Amino acid sequence: ATLLEIKKSFRDKDNILYDWIDANSNDYCSWRGVTCDNVTFDVVALNLSHLNLGGEISPAIGDLKSLQSIDLKGNGLSGQIPDEIGDCSSLKTLDVSFNGLNGDIPFSISKLKQLENLIVKNNQLMGPIPSTLSQIPNLKILDLAQNQLSGDIPRLIYWNEVLQYLGLRNNFLVGTLSPDMCQLTGLWYFDVRSNNLTGTIPQNIGNCTSFEILDLSYNKLTGEIPFNIGFLQVATLSLQGNKLTGRIPEVLGLMQALAVLDLSDNHLTGPIPSILGNLSYTGKLYLHSNNLTGPIPPELGNMTKLSYLQLNDNQLTGQIPPELGKLEELFELNLAGNRLEGPIPENISSCVALNYFNVHGNRLNGTMPLEFQKLGSLTYLNLSSNNIKGAIPIQLGYIINLDTLDLSENKLSGPIPGSVGALEHLLKLNLSGNRLNGFLPEEFGNLRSIVDIDLCGNRLTGPIPQELGQLQNLVSLILKNNNLSGEVPLQLANCFSLAILNLSYNNLSGDIPVIKNFSRFPPDSFLGNPGLCGNWIGSLCGMYSEPTK
Repeated sequence: ATLLEIKKSFRDKDNILYDWIDANSNDYCSWRGVTCDNVTFDVVALNLSHLNLGGEISPAIGDLKSLQSIDLKGNGLSGQIPDEIGDCSSLKTLDVSFNGLNGDIPFSISKLKQLENLIVKNNQLMGPIPSTLSQIPNLKILDLAQNQLSGDIPRLIYWNEVLQYLGLRNNFLVGTLSPDMCQLTGLWYFDVRSNNLTGTIPQNIGNCTSFEILDLSYNKLTGEIPFNIGFLQVATLSLQGNKLTGRIPEVLGLMQALAVLDLSDNHLTGPIPSILGNLSYTGKLYLHSNNLTGPIPPELGNMTKLSYLQLNDNQLTGQIPPELGKLEELFELNLAGNRLEGPIPENISSCVALNYFNVHGNRLNGTMPLEFQKLGSLTYLNLSSNNIKGAIPIQLGYIINLDTLDLSENKLSGPIPGSVGALEHLLKLNLSGNRLNGFLPEEFGNLRSIVDIDLCGNRLTGPIPQELGQLQNLVSLILKNNNLSGEVPLQLANCFSLAILNLSYNNLSGDIPVIKNFSRFPPDSFLGNPGLCGNWIGSLCGMYSEPTK
């Protein structure tokens, strides 16, 4: 009868619980999601996860005194967690995650002395974390992440030697981190990411020796990174998105277990310690968006497991060390927004796994390395806003998986090689603000995937190739400020996706096509071409007329 009472509170749109019908015998033990004790026939487990159930959790749940496990995750439940849940005195696991539950976490949960796993993440629970949760002696997993909980983290929680997992990310928690957090001697997972915590990282953080994952990111923590953080045995150290100041402690280079080190998006100053090169197991090193100065240490080339290296948006100087070419597993290299100079080392082409290479906004010079053609996995190449000169190498067309190629705002000269047309996966091509000359290659008609082409501010001559009409996905074509001549090709009307067209300030002549999609481009698209005429740009063809006011 209790189960039917519970069913009444659910909204079972798909009639999943069709076999939960009036029954006087022990049939209920075979109902969907119900597990009974073999001897007493008491209900010991309810597993109704991912069944698209709506409605609420009935207070009648408290009548199932033998329940050891309740799993309602991944439904559409709303309303509150009933206080009566505290009457399920045998309960070991309560999982109501990924629902739409609201209200407070009931204090009655603290009565569940057998409870080991309390998982309520991804709901809309509000109010404080009850300090009485510290009275649950066997609690191993406490996951309250992704709710709207507020107030401080109760200090008593930290005095639980059994707790292994504390997930509090994405709430509205305030206050400071207590030095007591290191009393969690059994804890391996500590995550308070994306809250409003203030104050400093506790000076005794190095005593949290059981921690394997420590995530304090996206809070408002200030002060320096404590020196003794180096005593931690963590695999993941995430401190990004705070207001931390001071230097990167050298001692981080001794944390041999580190797989992920993220100090990005803080106010850190000083150099990158060369001792970080000792981190031979680290796969991800994120130091971007700080105020770091000095050179990139060549020793980083010893981090043989490194797949992500992001040093962008700092004030780093000197040259890109050729030693980075030793990183055979490197997938992403971002050095953009620094003050790096000198040439791009040819050795980078030895990073055979490289997928993303960004050096935008530095002071790099020299020419584009021909060896880049070896980077068969590269999809993103951005060398924009530097002082790179010389020709665009024909070999660029061999990097067949490129989807973004940005060489804008450099000092590149010579013609655009037709081989660029072989980049059939290319989505974005930006060569603007260089000194490129010669004709636009008709091979551009083979760029089947292309969405954006920007070639403005060069010295290109000759006609606009009619082959561009084959580009069905082209949304934006910007050719302004060149020396292009001839007519606007009618074939551009076949670019059905074209929304932005700018041909201004060239030497184009003749009629602007009056067909299909051309009328939607404003007169600005054609300005500065004295020989162009067309009704809606105000100069009629075939006769001289005053521009219409």
